[in-house]
Amino acid sequence: MGRKQLAGIIAAAGLGVVVVGYGAAFAFAGAKIPTETTVLGIPIGGLSEDDAKTKLTAGLKDRISAPIALQAGDSKFQVLPADAGLSVDVDKTVAAAGAGRSLAPGRIWHALTGGDAVEPVVTKDDAKLKAAVDKLARQVNRKATEGTITFKGTQPVKHDPADGLQLDTAKAVDAVFAAYPSDGTPKELPAGVTKPQAATEAIDKALKEFAEPAMSGPIRLTVGSKSVELEPAELAPALSVSVQEGKVIPALNTKSLEPLFLQRFKSLETLPKDATVQIVGAGPKVVPAVNGMVVDRAKVGAAILAILPKPTGERRAAVPLTATPAKFTTAQAAALGITQNIGDFKTEFPHAPYRNTNIGTAAAKINGTLLKPNEEFSLNKIVGERTKENGFAEGYIISGGKFEKDFGGGVSQSATTTFNAAFFAGLKIVEHKAHSVYISRYPVGREATVAWPNVDLKFLNDSGHGLLVQTIFKASTPGSKGSIRVIIWGTKFVDVTAGQSERTNFRQPSVVYNTAAKCEPQAPTPGFDITIYRYLAKNGVRQKTESFTTKYNAADDIRCGPKPGTTVTPPPGGITTPPGRKPGVTTTTRPPS
Repeated sequence: MGRKQLAGIIAAAGLGVVVVGYGAAFAFAGAKIPTETTVLGIPIGGLSEDDAKTKLTAGLKDRISAPIALQAGDSKFQVLPADAGLSVDVDKTVAAAGAGRSLAPGRIWHALTGGDAVEPVVTKDDAKLKAAVDKLARQVNRKATEGTITFKGTQPVKHDPADGLQLDTAKAVDAVFAAYPSDGTPKELPAGVTKPQAATEAIDKALKEFAEPAMSGPIRLTVGSKSVELEPAELAPALSVSVQEGKVIPALNTKSLEPLFLQRFKSLETLPKDATVQIVGAGPKVVPAVNGMVVDRAKVGAAILAILPKPTGERRAAVPLTATPAKFTTAQAAALGITQNIGDFKTEFPHAPYRNTNIGTAAAKINGTLLKPNEEFSLNKIVGERTKENGFAEGYIISGGKFEKDFGGGVSQSATTTFNAAFFAGLKIVEHKAHSVYISRYPVGREATVAWPNVDLKFLNDSGHGLLVQTIFKASTPGSKGSIRVIIWGTKFVDVTAGQSERTNFRQPSVVYNTAAKCEPQAPTPGFDITIYRYLAKNGVRQKTESFTTKYNAADDIRCGPKPGTTVTPPPGGITTPPGRKPGVTTTTRPPS
């Protein structure tokens, strides 16, 4: 074998080794991400393209949706990525990290030994990003303040001048984009600082020339020979002082002082009174409006500010009155057309002191209710919560088919009577709920219960005219029943008659023995279904038929104490009185409340 031939064999063998090694390196590197690659600290090196996408999606899940933290000066702000139209494109980020096969020796070597910290590829919606920056500017931008003075009690508190900020919105778009995804550390926004025009000396001057004298004593406002005094402590919460271009600018929030003015100006002014409709004698009558003469609110603030810095003896000013017409005129009240009895109903109730209190209180609150066209009557809103403070006593209510004691028991008598007056007036019944068990003194199927705050009686004034609700209450006595009558006055717009179905689906009560300490005995009442009809007619021609179906539950025969024949084990101490009964008291059933 010659030397050239031997050299060729050796060269071929060496080339084979290189080819085999190169192939092995290509096979090992494959389509993997370069070994040392990270994205926002998340290592994805050595992973396949799909595995890298999965890991990056999971690792960035919270960060890519986290608010972008920003700051301008000493103030911190946030922008939500979704609002700014910003998101991370995971596919493009992985591609940018070097995913994919290549025969290039440099690429194979880089995949085996290299890798960098790769920035995520962020996509944006330009319109949303601009809108988010514009919104951010409204939060960032603030004018430089020349200093202000407020009051803590009657003590002036000085606030020195402060720099202003102005966001550069054009540069802020790039700043917000660059800050995403946020690492939680606020990134600085491009904002210019504006300086106040006056120095601290201007605030000191305002303190001496206005704020301190303003709190030195009361001021007096006069109308003719009448006058009132206002104390510094009453004015201070509405008073502030600022400096603008070196000038002292006091301000008084007269709107916040309106409750004070209404109380203290009573001797100086005559308030207007709206026209209304009231029951006078046997029927409704328009009570005319009264125009007023009130202290001119547009000028009273300036008058007060003018005398606040003056010394004692000069702290007074005359304030003018201005004619103020009533908001609801006599003509408007007359136009309501409240002239006829269009709905009238009366119910009676057996004597009980709590009924006199509760039915009477509710009747008094309902009496005189004026409804303009399309206004809604709400018994709960008018009567209010049934509490001792609101004038109600504890009495019997129905809860879960059982009679229990609670404040306001008996108010449903007022609700039932009002419901029937509205029913026969032809008004739209918006909300009502019948009692869960039938109470014989109420019209069957045509009654209403109420409970604060969720069970209400509501009807709509859809008559086209005004309505006035009148109540006439008569208290019961031990020897006579009480009564409540509700009359709805307005303009008759429909004729109403009522009808009813037969009682069906009877349900029989059960006998229940109750040993609870708060047991209330209850007489049994069967349950049944019934449908009530309302026929609406005009000029003798029926226009509409409405139905109201009530499903009454059976009221169980509740007997307080153990079931006869049941052995009651007395507690330690030898007490033998059955639970639910007081010693020496015989339990009897009572009629429904």
